[in-house]
Amino acid sequence: MDVKKIPNRYRPIPFWSWNEKLEVKETVEQVAQMKDVGLGGFIMHARGGLETEYMGEEWFENIEAGIAEAEKFGMRPWAYDEFGWPSGFGSGTVNGLGPEYQQKFLRMESMPEHREHTICRSGEHYFYYEVNPYYVDVCDEKVIKAFIEYAYEPYYRRYGNRIEGFFTDEPQISRNGIPWSFRFEAEYRARYQDNLLDHLEELFLPRREYRKTRIRFWKMVTDLFSNAYMKQIYQWCEERNLKLTGHLVLEENMEIQLPANGSCMPHYEYMHIPGMDWLRRPVYDCLTARQVSSVAQQLGKEAVISETFALCGHNVSMAQLKGMYEWQMVRGINLLCQHLEGYSLRGIRKRDYPPAMYYQQPWWSEYGKWNDAVSREGMLLTEGQCRPDILVIHPQTTAWALFDNDKNAGLKELNAGFLKDLVMLEQKHVDFHLGDETILQRHGKVEGNRIVVGNQSYSHVITGCCEELLDSTRELLAEFRAQGGKIVSAEEIPDNPVVNDPAITYTLRYLDGKKLHFFANSSQERKTAQVNAQGRKLNIYTGEWEDFTGEHDFEPWGSLMLLEDGTQNLSGGRQKEDLIRPEGMFEIKDSGFNVLTLDKCDYYFDGVLEERNGYILNVCERANKLERRVHIRWDFRVNLREIPSVLYLACETPEKFRILVNGQEIDKAEHGYFRDKSFRKLDIRPYVKKEWNLISFECDFRQSDRFYEHVKRARVSEGEINMLYYDIEIEAVYLLGDFSVRTDGTWKRLQRDDWRYSGEFVIDQPVKRISLRNIQRQGFPFFCGELTVAGEVDVQGANPVLDLECKGVNAVRVEIGGIQETLLTNHRLSLTSLERGKHPITLTLINNLHNMLGPHHLEVGQSYIAGPFCFYQEDCLWSKPVLSGPWNSDYCFAEFGLASLSGE
Repeated sequence: MDVKKIPNRYRPIPFWSWNEKLEVKETVEQVAQMKDVGLGGFIMHARGGLETEYMGEEWFENIEAGIAEAEKFGMRPWAYDEFGWPSGFGSGTVNGLGPEYQQKFLRMESMPEHREHTICRSGEHYFYYEVNPYYVDVCDEKVIKAFIEYAYEPYYRRYGNRIEGFFTDEPQISRNGIPWSFRFEAEYRARYQDNLLDHLEELFLPRREYRKTRIRFWKMVTDLFSNAYMKQIYQWCEERNLKLTGHLVLEENMEIQLPANGSCMPHYEYMHIPGMDWLRRPVYDCLTARQVSSVAQQLGKEAVISETFALCGHNVSMAQLKGMYEWQMVRGINLLCQHLEGYSLRGIRKRDYPPAMYYQQPWWSEYGKWNDAVSREGMLLTEGQCRPDILVIHPQTTAWALFDNDKNAGLKELNAGFLKDLVMLEQKHVDFHLGDETILQRHGKVEGNRIVVGNQSYSHVITGCCEELLDSTRELLAEFRAQGGKIVSAEEIPDNPVVNDPAITYTLRYLDGKKLHFFANSSQERKTAQVNAQGRKLNIYTGEWEDFTGEHDFEPWGSLMLLEDGTQNLSGGRQKEDLIRPEGMFEIKDSGFNVLTLDKCDYYFDGVLEERNGYILNVCERANKLERRVHIRWDFRVNLREIPSVLYLACETPEKFRILVNGQEIDKAEHGYFRDKSFRKLDIRPYVKKEWNLISFECDFRQSDRFYEHVKRARVSEGEINMLYYDIEIEAVYLLGDFSVRTDGTWKRLQRDDWRYSGEFVIDQPVKRISLRNIQRQGFPFFCGELTVAGEVDVQGANPVLDLECKGVNAVRVEIGGIQETLLTNHRLSLTSLERGKHPITLTLINNLHNMLGPHHLEVGQSYIAGPFCFYQEDCLWSKPVLSGPWNSDYCFAEFGLASLSGE
């Protein structure tokens, strides 16, 4: 196959967050921007901040515009099936149909009380149900039928098959204990010829045959959810030649899968492209990718999608992004859904689980190369066939037997034991699938001495962690054993000697009669490994097949794709590299606009000082709590040692505020935007002076009644907070221009390639020369863009290699001796073609939004679980101290430049 050409069906389809007032012209322009960087489609996703009426006429005008523009480029447009998440409640319309449609939870108590929702007395306890009026009963078919009518039918009536299909996101049975549905009693009796009410105690307590009861109950609940939600929507799509994709909630381990979804794996059958999500960094051992890819490969699904990168923070490198995705790819994922492309970053939108994966990032111009590379890998993994010989039975039935509504029910130990087996197999470099018992019921059989599941078959089965099994599984395994099949332990599986490092993960595909090997180094450590396979390796950036020596240098988060095509490996191994590291001072050739973020101010409510040097987001949230109109003035103070030749104030919604500089109202004529179209540039140079300047904003502040009612609902409902928008927001502002930012205070190194600064920021004349290490300390603490520098390197040795180990840099453009190259993930470049001696070199370092947008004030420094909660100092709707950790009023900056050899 031609690996240089990548059809759109293999290219990423990111979440496109429709979080603003939509405009057809803007919608069309943004589709073209996605096409330009190699994206294969997009998922139109209503999300918090949306000011256009969801599912209204203007909404559908923009849907039509997005579809029409995608058709020009052969891109795949998808509809997201909800406003916010979790899917299923139809933006409040379905749960609004009454208690029968609403989510319910089973509760047990010792003492009788008069309750509206009493179920019965059973054993020594009383049982009742609680109602969550903000979500729906996903186990009831009529409820999901109403959801389909609201969320799916309008798209089909308008667009037919012009959309690819629908993404459904985190539908869930319960995240608040054992579920209840009005369907349960009749269903339990029909299935088991028994009365569920007689056994309710056994769901909570180890009474009588509690394991049998729990297995029956959770099998029933899982089947009901699967049939009512997943299968019903899947069949609706199937009948209309549309596709269903998406993922479940809390997929990572058996501790949290119950009671959220009953069991993940059975539901994947009813997705055309089953999926998962992977949020935050770093990666860690979990069940998610193996669960979904096993079902997909067993049932011949066309792809396996992952919604990924949310919560990683803006300062995540291209290498880390690639590594996190390849960690999933080597376990069976082959289609990428990046989280998140924000239609706008105005207000709360900029804090929507970064990183922003869109045009606002300085690295956007280089993003196409990255998309090509991972799409090329995904294409080959999709086209190749996976044929593992080992089936590991998933111990979900045992988890059902253990679950008693208590987190300490033995599930942690069960999950740890199961993961231990899976990690052991991965370290032995053998492919395997997980076997879900419900999938085995539907699709399992014995042929000769093999178990067949769909289009896969296995000669070895591992059941090590399964204390409990369904009767159907026991019967299948008994037949398998009788026919000569092997039931073994993970320890008994022999090592595959394909690579000599157990930390390198591996999978095998069969492609056009050849073996395709894929290896992934899911760590930040550089590793050299011996690969015991012949063939050529793929340059994922060019699509060229290159000679291979049998030894491979895995860069941090690196990978290797090797095709056994009859080519013999080159002899002699890899030549030792003579590393060339740029040292000394470099001249700044171009820095674009430097940035100073202003996020602290004095502010006044109705003329009375509310807080001095307060954090900017406190202003709006404190004013919201008043629930009345209030006149607000907020003052930023800025020290200018020198007046720049160019000085802009970038701010959001300037039309809503009176803006003054040193007491003089400014001309609010706009001069374009910076990074996001809502960060509008206003020229304030005519109004500033040397030394201290006062930049003041004023407004009459009042949210609408709609907002305050929405906040009340959002305090108790995840779905409601995910639909919230403000009528007016008060945000940080940014000074832009040709200046440096002096930081004469104290710097302290932190633990995550970051530094904390305590002191003032002073605008000074531009810096002319810098070291390439810790650029953030040399006049560029908030810098967000491209920094071009020129210097000299001494090229020496038999195999000279330029070594640019970067921090806080997403891409580097290199020009030296006629070589022009952009480095995204592996920051080493061969210089063997150059004459030995000194050469001029030009480097353009491209960073990201982190140092401009933050979060700046967490005690931990950079957050690897970055969400709205990381940006708020005081208690409010968005704050979650358990996730963000303590606050620190000093500033945290990501290290920017080349790695410091000395640590300083």
